[in-house]
Amino acid sequence: MPTSQPAKPPAPLSTALPPGLAALQARFPDHDWLVLQADPDACHVWRVAAQNASPIRHDLPLGYGQLATQYLSRASAGAGQVEQVIELVEDQIMPLTRSWPAPGPQLALLCSAPDTAALLAQLPDPQAALQTTDAVEQLFNRYAQHMMGGSHGGLQLTPAQAALLVLLRECLHHWGCQQVALQAG
Repeated sequence: MPTSQPAKPPAPLSTALPPGLAALQARFPDHDWLVLQADPDACHVWRVAAQNASPIRHDLPLGYGQLATQYLSRASAGAGQVEQVIELVEDQIMPLTRSWPAPGPQLALLCSAPDTAALLAQLPDPQAALQTTDAVEQLFNRYAQHMMGGSHGGLQLTPAQAALLVLLRECLHHWGCQQVALQAG
């Protein structure tokens, strides 16, 4: 008589700092770091400062895959849905800075996510260790141009890639980062 076994629980999301951070800290010792581990179902954020021995960690119930499914997957998705995603992201990320130490003169973001390779390939220098915030902003502007119906120079992304781009852009903007390292997660 066969017995049914309980289903295995899903594997927990990694909550360890991405392995690329130590190399970036060694290469850019004058930088303070924020780390965004963006997953389709949730995000983890760490504020890492030289003067702070242990990073400050936040878990956000916001995943870029969820945003993509709820707001950007419909054929009718347009600028209004992108604006809704921006507002949802802002509501989650802006309060985090209240518990962080003041940043040093160079604040950079390490973003690790499964869909980063597609975004990185669209940047002017995909091989650079650090990308500028301006390069990400230009990428977002190309995507926005596509969403507004412009075809020349517009950037077509999958809903998940678009949601990740919005998340990344808003983090850079609201956290005051000058540079970003993108890593496939």
